Amino acid sequence: MRTALAFLTRLPVPLPSDPDLSRAAWTFPLVGLVVGAAAAGTRAVADQVLPPLPATILAIAVAVLITGALHEDGLADVADATGAHVDRTRRLEILKDPRVGAFGATALILALLLTATSVAALDTTEAVKTLIVAHVLSRWAILPVGFLEPAKPGGAGSLLRPTPTRLAAATVIGAAIALGVAGPAAGAVALAAAAITTAAVALFLHRTLGGITGDGYGASAKLTEIVVCVTLVAFWV
Repeated sequence: MRTALAFLTRLPVPLPSDPDLSRAAWTFPLVGLVVGAAAAGTRAVADQVLPPLPATILAIAVAVLITGALHEDGLADVADATGAHVDRTRRLEILKDPRVGAFGATALILALLLTATSVAALDTTEAVKTLIVAHVLSRWAILPVGFLEPAKPGGAGSLLRPTPTRLAAATVIGAAIALGVAGPAAGAVALAAAAITTAAVALFLHRTLGGITGDGYGASAKLTEIVVCVTLVAFWV
């Protein structure tokens, strides 16, 4: 858990002496629970003095601060790389460029606007449930794409190599939290949305980049978070 928190957040958690991200993979949904609970708590408290939209924006800001915008950065980089009409080699070069291009900026704006405006349509109770479930399942989504071959040998895509057993454990944890927090019907819908999104992202990364990269993990998590939020809003509104 310490390893997962140290890699996936900016919380001051000391790394163990022998950090192994693959071994820590089954705890990823629990990291999502920590981040989601912080975001949900912010929305619940802010709702007491603010309208839903600014309260939701504050909740999103808290999650971004905790994670150091890790997943947002991954989404922007993948959008820039895959949006360019170039070959795979050039796309991998674009991924390493720290500058944000037009595709990346557009993806970030759309992602933040879609999440904020959709969750703002919910009352406090449903918004809290949505934020928790979305963050839990978004961290779970990192694991399935980890079964792709690294797009570049020795790159960040090789840092995480989950096993079927650890994926199964993470799935049980993520499903239990989703069903317990959102309820059987909404939780099942959220789980289906997360699974479909993860499969689609994995196929997209395979076809455009030739495998998984560090930014690919972040993009997978962020896109799953967005889709789960929008799906639960559609279910409840």
